[in-house]
Amino acid sequence: MNIDIAWLAAQFADLRNLAPLSQGGQKLVASATHARDGDIVLKLIRPDQDVEATQREILAVLKVHSSRVPPIHEHGQITTPIGDCVWLREQRIIGQNVRELLNAGALPPDQFLRLGLHVLEALVAAEAAEIVHRDVKPENIIRDTSGNFWLIDFGIARHLTLSSLTSTGDIWGKATLGYAPTEQVRNLKPDIDARSDLFALGVTLYETMTGRHPFLYPPANAIEVLRRVENDRLMPLSLTFAGGAELWDLIAAMTQKRRDLRPRTALEAFTWMRDICTQFGL
Repeated sequence: MNIDIAWLAAQFADLRNLAPLSQGGQKLVASATHARDGDIVLKLIRPDQDVEATQREILAVLKVHSSRVPPIHEHGQITTPIGDCVWLREQRIIGQNVRELLNAGALPPDQFLRLGLHVLEALVAAEAAEIVHRDVKPENIIRDTSGNFWLIDFGIARHLTLSSLTSTGDIWGKATLGYAPTEQVRNLKPDIDARSDLFALGVTLYETMTGRHPFLYPPANAIEVLRRVENDRLMPLSLTFAGGAELWDLIAAMTQKRRDLRPRTALEAFTWMRDICTQFGL
């Protein structure tokens, strides 16, 4: 997607310091400053993309009321040199995503505990709005400059109150292999709920604690990774810090193969994690 930044700046006269962050095949992402809203991200989505999916992404963020999810300040449509585009302006989180942090190795306990607590807070709000994020992973979690964690990118979120955009007859569902649980990968729609996000967060926490993904290492093809997700249990961790044993119990519960053995709700998992953080002194 190639749109001239000078042209774009003229269309959004209320923005200052507009600068491109990325221009891919599907969308343009730029940073800017807004007089009222401060640091923001402006996104334009190509006219040939799935408009309904884009609108649902916007709706998901608008419905999930959480201080751990960057809010959308404004959205609409605009006619560009390449056609009509959907645009949105949302809060920009200054920091690094967790994948970038993991490039330097495993995170210390205070960091992965705070990550778990903050992302679970976002998932509690999503569950209350009857939305399943479906893509919890290090790339979609940002640590800001104050040390707080944010859950981003509701691009493939499932609205439990709306008809699915994925065909029921499809063998595979929308998912990131290695993080999503079996019911999501295999498109078992009636079984997809907040517990699917809990599984993905459990895998993410394990990765941040060890510096290594439990299902993607050693590297393997997609079928082997799915086999590991469906059959292999996580290697138990001996965590000696205050609350460590309880944290392992929580991660083991969140990553159960059967969803009925996971915490029943995001709120239950959040309460569990909050107690662990209290023991640790956070």
